[in-house]
Order: sequence, then structure tokens, then C-alpha cells
Amino acid sequence: MLLDLTRAQEFALDPQQLRELVMTFEQSLAQEMAVIQTALAQHEALKVEHSLHALKGFMALFTGEDLAQRVTALYQSSRSQPLDTTGAEFNSLVPTLSALLTEVRAWLGPL
Repeated sequence: MLLDLTRAQEFALDPQQLRELVMTFEQSLAQEMAVIQTALAQHEALKVEHSLHALKGFMALFTGEDLAQRVTALYQSSRSQPLDTTGAEFNSLVPTLSALLTEVRAWLGPL
């Protein structure tokens, strides 16, 4: 299980607010993954870096420590390594991020 709402629950005042937080996370995760994949294809390093920064920002609220640290490390290294290296590292994370997105959508249930 990749989804961990422990920290998100600390911010949410009630179950409805938690659901709203998770809905925002679902939208952001899907959007940033798409932006990164497009930016990698178009060799736009700055867009990749900005989207990784956004991912890093909310991962700690919704995932366990390991995945949050992996995304943080990728963001930090993206600022100083070749885009091809960042792309390879991101692509190795895509199956995990996709599994996380599936878990988030399952948690949300039918909308």
C-alpha cells in the first residue's frame, strides 16, 4: 500500500475535508505526471523540475516516507544532472506513481 493518509488526517478537520484533500492530490498527481512526461519528450528541463517540485511538495502528506524521499531525491538531483538521467529516474518511478494513483482513485471510489 502506497497511500498513507496519516499526515493528511492531521490537516483535515473532518472526513469531508480529508476527501477534498485526497481529491486535490489525485488531480495534482495525474496532472504533474502528465506534465513531466510531456516535458521530458520536449526536452524542457525547467518544466520537469517545476513539476517534480510540486510532486515533492504533496507526497509527504499522502505517502509513506520511502516514496516521499524518493521523489524528493529525484527533484533535488534534477536540478544538477542531465535531463536524460532525470528522465530515466522518473520513468523508473512511473509504475509506483501509477500504482499510487490507482490506490488514490480506489480510496475515493465512484465520484
